Amino acid sequence: MKKDNYIIVASDTPHTVSKIVSELVDLRGYSTVTVNSIKLLKEFLHTITPKLIILNFKNNNIEIKYFFNSCSKIIAPVLCLTNQYEVVDFSSEKTPIMIQTLENSLGNKHLLCNVKSILSLSCMHHSPRLDTNIREDSSFLIENKNLARYVLELDQKKALLKSMMERIKELSSSVDHTTRGRLNSIINNIKLNTRTNHWDDFKVYFENINPGFIKELSNKFPCLTVKDIKYCCYLKMNMSNEDIRYILGISRESVRTHKYRLKKKMILEKQQDLKSFISSF
Repeated sequence: MKKDNYIIVASDTPHTVSKIVSELVDLRGYSTVTVNSIKLLKEFLHTITPKLIILNFKNNNIEIKYFFNSCSKIIAPVLCLTNQYEVVDFSSEKTPIMIQTLENSLGNKHLLCNVKSILSLSCMHHSPRLDTNIREDSSFLIENKNLARYVLELDQKKALLKSMMERIKELSSSVDHTTRGRLNSIINNIKLNTRTNHWDDFKVYFENINPGFIKELSNKFPCLTVKDIKYCCYLKMNMSNEDIRYILGISRESVRTHKYRLKKKMILEKQQDLKSFISSF
């Protein structure tokens, strides 16, 4: 096969393979290869060097352990999509492993957004001389795994919390006024949690990989708000407007407006590219 950007999807359920491939159809610049067994996956790894491996099997624990135990070297990050009520508890020093539920991945753009995030993080750490390999030093593996896993966990927590809030709102219509007030208080606490804790955790992981970025940006432009800094961090990670829109939970128009206001705060020329400017820090 010719050299290309490959994503390998490995699953023993044809329907799941079809859904995963369908979710990734809008991912530009990557070719998807599908296999139905770990044995075939190992054979393909002798032929191509994928940028990402997505796994989903009826028994993920058994298949994943067999895969890692039988492969001496795995250079691509692995995203495991778990089945309902399944708990996968596996880690490896060979490559970053991210865990996400299959149910939360399909049909709502979560998978596409998360895959883009993983690929963006991986690209940030490619050596210019070894552009098809991920650095193998342990510090990179730890940093990349933590940040990529956090991005995935953030999306899953958001989906779960949103579902909880919707359920609480449904219940509030059938209770007395006092109980309704307590339920609304719970909803507000959930909203506050998603706005603060997630950002604090993300900053820790982000600054491990981009030391000094937030401080330098804040010192140069003290007028930037927390939301502005978040936006700049996502641009530094090479995220698209669609990725940022999804993570911040805002509309496309809001993304464009925020970009315009940021350029004004930074006193940039109209034709100057914001992402290129942020990348220079």
